[in-house]
Amino acid sequence: MVVPHNAVLAIYGDIHADAVRAEVEQAFASWLPAPLPAGHSTTQPTVVTPRLSEDRDKEQAVIAIGFPGTTFDHPDRYPLELLQEACSDMGSRLFMRIRDELGLAYYVGASHFLGRTPGYFAFYCGTAPGEVERVEAELRDQARQLAEGGLTDEELARAKAKVVGQRKIARQDLGGVAMQAALDELYGLGHDHGDGEAARYEAVTAEQVRGAARRGVVPER
Repeated sequence: MVVPHNAVLAIYGDIHADAVRAEVEQAFASWLPAPLPAGHSTTQPTVVTPRLSEDRDKEQAVIAIGFPGTTFDHPDRYPLELLQEACSDMGSRLFMRIRDELGLAYYVGASHFLGRTPGYFAFYCGTAPGEVERVEAELRDQARQLAEGGLTDEELARAKAKVVGQRKIARQDLGGVAMQAALDELYGLGHDHGDGEAARYEAVTAEQVRGAARRGVVPER
C-alpha cells in the first residue's frame, strides 16, 4: 500500500525545481493521507538449516548454499558485497578451482541479497547431476577458507575496481540516479547516500572483509 507518508518521487534532469514542485503538488493534491502499513521487523530471524531438493527433467543440476545475510545499514554490508563480487567473475577462486581446475561447473559464483530485514549470502553452481556431492564439498570448503582467511589484497582490489566502476556507469543515466535516490530515501539511508558509495567501497579493508566472512559465511549455518 502506497500512501503519502511512505512515498518518494525522484525527478532528475534539466528542470526548474519551483515549477516542477508546483506541478507535482497540483497533480497529487487529491492524494489524502492514510494509515501507514504495518512495519516489518528488522530483528535477526531464527536460523534454521533446511536441506531442500527438487528434481526436474533436466540434464544439469544447480546447487545453492545460503547463509544468513545482513541489512542495508549493517557494517558488514560493503565487505560482503565486495566478497560477493570477488567470488563471481571468471578470475575468482571459485571459478578457477571448481570450473577450470576440476572441470565441475558450467557456471559458479556468489549472490548477496539484502534489505531492511536481513537477507542472505549464497554460493551457487551449475554442474552435472552426478557431481552434486563433490561440488557441494568444494563450495563448503571455499566458504571455510573465506571464513578463515578472507580475500587476498589482489582479490579485494579487483573487486573494488569492478564494483565502483559498475556503480559509476549506472549513475551516468538519470533514470538510474533517480531510482537509487528514491529507494535510498525509502530505505532510510537518505537520498544522497549514493554520492558517497564509491568512497565506502574503497574504504573497506581486508580485515573487514575477513571479519564479515567469519561472521556470515559459516559452513555450519
